[in-house]
Amino acid sequence: MPKLVKTATEFELSPTLGMNEEVKRQRGAGKQVMHMGFGEGPFPVPERLKKALGENVHRKEYLPTVGMEQLRTVVADYYKKKIGLDTDKFDVIVAPGSKLILYALQMAVEGDLLMPVPSWVSYAPQAKMLNTKVIKVPTTLDDKGFHIDPTQLRALIKSSRKEGLNPSKIILNYPSNPTGLTIPENELKEIARVCVEEDILIISDEIYGFVSFDNKYRSIAHYAPTHTAVTSGLSKHLSLGGWRVGVGFIPKAVTGLQQLLSNISSETWSCVPAPIQQAVVAAYEGHADVEQHIQQCSDIHSLMNKYIAKGLRDLGVKAPEPQGAFYNYPDFDAHRADLAKFGVKTSKELSEMLLKNYALATLPGTAFGAAPDVLTLRLSGCDYDGAAALKAYQSGEKLDEAFINKNAPRVKASIETFGQFLKDAKQAKAA
Repeated sequence: MPKLVKTATEFELSPTLGMNEEVKRQRGAGKQVMHMGFGEGPFPVPERLKKALGENVHRKEYLPTVGMEQLRTVVADYYKKKIGLDTDKFDVIVAPGSKLILYALQMAVEGDLLMPVPSWVSYAPQAKMLNTKVIKVPTTLDDKGFHIDPTQLRALIKSSRKEGLNPSKIILNYPSNPTGLTIPENELKEIARVCVEEDILIISDEIYGFVSFDNKYRSIAHYAPTHTAVTSGLSKHLSLGGWRVGVGFIPKAVTGLQQLLSNISSETWSCVPAPIQQAVVAAYEGHADVEQHIQQCSDIHSLMNKYIAKGLRDLGVKAPEPQGAFYNYPDFDAHRADLAKFGVKTSKELSEMLLKNYALATLPGTAFGAAPDVLTLRLSGCDYDGAAALKAYQSGEKLDEAFINKNAPRVKASIETFGQFLKDAKQAKAA
């Protein structure tokens, strides 16, 4: 029989996608499962974009590998006007999802990957597929954000080089999956300075940039335009994950990088489907109805995830106040003794027990790079009818706990389930 390459056996199906498929399987079998294991925006497609897709369904031609010129131009103009990015310093690339741009960038830049921990589930597996070493960067999480100490980062780069490694690129994600936290602006400046001085390419994963709860889009590209490639797309702020539209800003200062990405594209995905490219032009033209939709969805994401954090804190769980994205990353260490006597000593055991015994789907911290005994979970606050919630908000309903009780009963039930779980763990201790 054919022998599989070694890297194919070193990782499994993406934990996020795997959990989503498992929940769908269980729900399909009639089981009531609360779903905090997958971050998929629940909101409907804006009418303008549905209309645009319908008008372009006949388009069937191959388009340029880096994306059609009209779309790349409107994307650049949007980011220049919306966040003040000097897009003259970047080339734009369009791909079927930002995940492929992240992978292509890792492929295109030789050397080892600096990866903050915790980080999104796909960064490390992509590096493994490319036989690239992963150098874990320590972080701290609190109510003020997701922190990377610039002095420690520089020391790690230098010590890694002394050990024979070749750190050449770092992936940053803010607001962050899995934490729901962002990197403060002043710290982005310091990280940028270190990376420029140490000649590290920053791959800035800004897919949640427009789901920032203070309505401030942060980008390290402002501070290191020669050393930053930005990736983003429509899957989060417009709930269009299944449309598979990713965009990237590739620094012109890195000579040949855009051409190399175009070459990689030509041998892999060829191009994003023509109807989709034509349709999403409207997403980047700055139409008032689309911009209002983005803001309203972000407001609801803020309500849901802050509610989850407060509910967990009320149960004695460490849960920093989320600042963006769809997520919470609580730490159950304060309950470690109770959980141990309940048969839970790792984040994987914690996640497995919640699904098996409490019908609550979560993801363990190990999926995001944490050590097994770190009792963290990644929770997504998207398990509700987004169309109904959006309609209620547009009709004037106040975004408060009553809104959640009415429009997101599974989110409310999830917190109640955590309460019952921790109560059962405490009682098991006394038994």
